[in-house]
Amino acid sequence: MYKIGIIGCGQIASVMCESIKKLPGHKVAAVASRSLVKAEAFAKNYCKGAKAFGSYEELVNEDLDLIYIATPNNCHHDNAVLCIRAGKNVLIEKPFAMNLEETEDIFREATNHGVLVCEAMWTSFMPIHYTILEWIGSGKIGNVKYISSNLGYEISTRERLINPELGGGAYLDLGVYPTNLAVSIIGEKLIPTSCYARKINTGVEKDIFYTLENEDHTTVATAYVTMCAETDKGADIVGDKGRIRIENVNNYESATLFNNKHEVMEVALRGEDELSGYALEVKACTDAIKAGRRQTSQMPWSKTSAIVTIGDKLRTMM
Repeated sequence: MYKIGIIGCGQIASVMCESIKKLPGHKVAAVASRSLVKAEAFAKNYCKGAKAFGSYEELVNEDLDLIYIATPNNCHHDNAVLCIRAGKNVLIEKPFAMNLEETEDIFREATNHGVLVCEAMWTSFMPIHYTILEWIGSGKIGNVKYISSNLGYEISTRERLINPELGGGAYLDLGVYPTNLAVSIIGEKLIPTSCYARKINTGVEKDIFYTLENEDHTTVATAYVTMCAETDKGADIVGDKGRIRIENVNNYESATLFNNKHEVMEVALRGEDELSGYALEVKACTDAIKAGRRQTSQMPWSKTSAIVTIGDKLRTMM
């Protein structure tokens, strides 16, 4: 039985708890908040039997196989280093860190202490993601020329999104999903070539439109993300022999393969009984731990670094 600890007792942590219940051989064994009362209430509601702690420092001393970090964006680095220095494997909610400097420091600590570190970019662990990459890799749409994504929710009143001290803004919360898709398909050496963002009075961007290109400028990815409106959340991957349409770029519902005549060739659907992305990323971590690996194949450190590097550059362009 793999014992999972959770740092941060917010909404996303509650979804993780429910997901782990459906994952055989895994259980949430401990949770921690900066408030013991909140941690106890969380454990009572979502993971009965788990130990509750009023400090992260107490939790990292428990016998745990993996700690999931679900705190605000600006806390990820310090929370990860705390866990790593206690010899714990960590799964860090996206965005992985606030910048490349923090990211490299986490990886350096993980190397020094011999533990696994993984970014919880759940789309990378979903079966539809693998199908999309297989279709592209086998040449079914030919050479990829263009990727277009949009992702938007009306979430503009949430404190963690509008507060710059918490790592707020549309890009860090939403933009990392289209960027992850582009990096997965085009490669890790993508270059931000344009960026337009509109900001609110706190200084964070409420929406952003940006483009990424590969080094020889043969493929371009565009994305629009907003925290002020619901969009269709779709994505299109266009090749010279066909295209792929994705429904829900941050929680794949389906992918449809078209030929150049716009005829449907194949469809991949999310299964009703399929494990959630939360459960799949935990399983990928524990599989890697069992195999003695410090990275997962789905989200290797180089991929996380590439995504963070792109985000750093885009924020200088806003």
